[in-house]
Amino acid sequence: MGPDDFQQVQDSFVSQEVWDGIWANAQFSVAPKEDPVRQWIEAHFRGRSGTCLELGCFPGRYLSVFGELGYELHGLDLTPRVEMDCKRWLVDRGYKVGEISRGDVFSHRFDRQYDVVCSFGLIEHFGEWAKLLALQAELVADGGCIVVETPNFRGWIQQMLHRCLDSENLKQHNLEAMVPNRWARELESRHFQIIERGHFGTFDFWTGTQPRGTLARKTVNLICKVNRRLSSVWRNLPAGVAAYAPYCGLVARKMGLSPAGTLSSLPR
Repeated sequence: MGPDDFQQVQDSFVSQEVWDGIWANAQFSVAPKEDPVRQWIEAHFRGRSGTCLELGCFPGRYLSVFGELGYELHGLDLTPRVEMDCKRWLVDRGYKVGEISRGDVFSHRFDRQYDVVCSFGLIEHFGEWAKLLALQAELVADGGCIVVETPNFRGWIQQMLHRCLDSENLKQHNLEAMVPNRWARELESRHFQIIERGHFGTFDFWTGTQPRGTLARKTVNLICKVNRRLSSVWRNLPAGVAAYAPYCGLVARKMGLSPAGTLSSLPR
């Protein structure tokens, strides 16, 4: 599959204008230590190094975690602030920073491959998510890793809550893309070895912004308040249960000879 094939896959569930509005005044920060996605990244990549590319990298919340782990950071996003503001923030934090570019992931001309190619909350905004996953896979060097994460709005408890209380936000997500086993099948056909796939985290719930009636607004506020107060209880629930876990994730290694210093030693 070549670059011209990907240029036809621009079937996003969310317009770029919406994203630009969301990110216009965004503040930059590293994901905190208690963030489950950060902990998931660290569990797989602490003690390693190399080059890391994030597709849809703005505002660098998780790309910066790889920076803290010692990776050279690369990123691509269509948001106007990515080249100046985001890159400056990453540099100012003292990370090793490569190319942080503004561009469309489907038409951007990449001239190299990377030890880690990651996306967080990206593929579920597209109808033809498998083609986007294939593009991400092609950018991984032999012996390197692909990392894919999305929220889990498909599990029956999460889906029920979002359908009742967060329907506009739910419409911006492709539930068919929130199935780690499907990602794994696509990647196995491309000679990737699956290291982890599934759901992670205990119960959590968040919503997008949309007009809500009084009852719905009070219900959302109540759930969020109960969620905060019972966070210590949720931690005792089994983690990774598809019905209520907040995240889907996959880590896979591309089989092949690896250049010195890449991730060829990742566990099988």
